[in-house]
Amino acid sequence: MIKEFFEDREIFLTGGSGVVGKALVEKLLRSCNVRKIYLLLRPKKGLTIEERLDKLKKDLIFRRLHSEKPHEFASKVVPIPGDVLLPMLGISWEDRKQMENVSLVFHSAATVRFDEPLDYAIKVNVGGTHEALKLAETLKNLTVFMHISTFFSNPYLDFIEPKIYQPPLDWRLCLKISETTTYMDETLLCAITQKLITGFPNTYSFAKCVAESLVNDYRHKLPVAIYRPSIVIFAFDEPEPGFPSSLTGAMGLFALYGAGLLKTIYMPKNQRLDLAPRDIAIKTLLYYSVKTPMIYAQNSQTDIPIFHLTSYTHSTITFPEYIAISDKTGIFIKYAFEKNFLLPGAFITDNDFLFHFIFFTKQILPALLVDMLLIVSGRKPQLMGVQRKLYHSLHLMRPFTVKNFRSSGTTYADEFVKLFKGTDFQMDAFELGNDYKNTVFLCENMAYKVREILLKEDPSTIPRARKIMKVKIYIYRAMQIYLAYKIYFGFINPMLSNWSLY
Repeated sequence: MIKEFFEDREIFLTGGSGVVGKALVEKLLRSCNVRKIYLLLRPKKGLTIEERLDKLKKDLIFRRLHSEKPHEFASKVVPIPGDVLLPMLGISWEDRKQMENVSLVFHSAATVRFDEPLDYAIKVNVGGTHEALKLAETLKNLTVFMHISTFFSNPYLDFIEPKIYQPPLDWRLCLKISETTTYMDETLLCAITQKLITGFPNTYSFAKCVAESLVNDYRHKLPVAIYRPSIVIFAFDEPEPGFPSSLTGAMGLFALYGAGLLKTIYMPKNQRLDLAPRDIAIKTLLYYSVKTPMIYAQNSQTDIPIFHLTSYTHSTITFPEYIAISDKTGIFIKYAFEKNFLLPGAFITDNDFLFHFIFFTKQILPALLVDMLLIVSGRKPQLMGVQRKLYHSLHLMRPFTVKNFRSSGTTYADEFVKLFKGTDFQMDAFELGNDYKNTVFLCENMAYKVREILLKEDPSTIPRARKIMKVKIYIYRAMQIYLAYKIYFGFINPMLSNWSLY
C-alpha cells in the first residue's frame, strides 16, 4: 500500500538534514521506489550545496542503504539551493521548473531550539511554512502537503486532541511582529516575548502552534495535513535497532547519564516522557501521507487531517523506570563510553532544593575540580562549560518533564499495525510497548549505538573502556568504605561513647 503509493513519485522535502528528514529520505530510498527526492539545502559553514549533499550522503544513517542499494542516493536525491527565510524558499525559476512533477511535499524545516529569539522562531517556523505553502500552490500535480509539527504545539493543555486549537495570535500579525522586532533592543524584545507567548513555555511551541493555524487556513486551497509526533528518539528496528536521533532532548539525557555527566534530574517519579521511535515516526508519516488524499476524496470540505504519534496508550513505562532498567542491567557499564567522567547513574527527584544540592555537589564540584587541574596543566577547561549548558537545557525542558500529557493515542494505530504485519512497514513497537525484555533489548541497542554513532567511538574499544569503568567502580566503592569508616569513628562512635557516660 505505502510502497505502491510512492512508486515513481517525485517528492520535495525541506529540513532534509534534520532528525526526521534524514530518516525519511533513507526509508523512501530503501523501501519505496521513488523517482526523485528534491532536498532544500542552503550553503552552511563554508560548504557549497554539493558539499553539503555529499556530507549528508556520508551520514551513518545511510550505511544500510548504501550496502543494499549502492547507487540509489546519488541517482535520486537532487539538491535544491534555497532558504526558508527567503520568498518562495529562495528557489530559482529553473529549479522550480525542474520540480514541476512533484506530487508530495514534506515540510520539516524548523528551528527546534526552545530558547530561540521570538522574531527568528516566527520567521523560520511560521514564515518558512508560509513560503513552502506558496511554493506548493505552483505545483500542479500536488497530492499531499504534509506539515511536520509536534505533539507539544499546545502544551498548555492536559489532553491533546487531533484538531486545530485557537492560536494565541493570527499568523499574519505574527509575521508583521517578527519584522518589526528584528532590530529591537534585546531587553525590550525579551519583555514583549514573555507577553506574547503567555501560556507557552517557549518560543518553539508558540511558533509551531501559530504555524498550524496557517496551514489550516490553506485547507481549501491545497491537500494539506499536519503530523504531530512526540519526542523522536532512537530507532526500534530500522535502519538498525537502537539507531539514535541526536544529542538533544531525551537522547541527550540518556547519553549524558551514560557518560556520568548527568547525576540528577528534576522529575516526578511517575513522569512519562512521550517517546516516538525514529523509524516508527517515519513509517506512520508515510502511512498518513497515503491516508490524506483518501480523506479529501471522501469530503473536500473536511477539517484538516491531523495525525498524532504518541506512546500514551501503548506504553506506561516512565522515564525513571528507564533509568532504573539501565541501572539494574548495567547497560552503560556493559557498553562503557570512552568519553566517560563519573559512574553512570542519576537520582530522580521532584524536590527542587534536593535537585540543586545534588547538581552542585555531584556535577558542579567535580567538574570545577577537573577544570582547575586542566588549567594548572596548561590545558583548556571543558567540563564547567558542559555543566552550564546541561543546567540550561534541563531548565528549558522542565515544562515537559514535570507534566504528563494525555491523548487519545496514535492515529489509526490498530489499523496500520494489522495492515503492515510482516512487511517493510511493520510496527511491532505498538504491541511491545510494555514488554520488559524488549525494553532492555532496546536500551542495550541504544547505548551501543549512542557510543558508536553520536560519540563516534569504535566498538573495538569497548573491552578497554569496560575495564576502566570497573577500576572506577572499585575506587568509588573504596572511597565509600573509607568515608563510612571516617564518619563512624570520627563522629558516631565518640557520640555513642559520650552518651554511655550518662
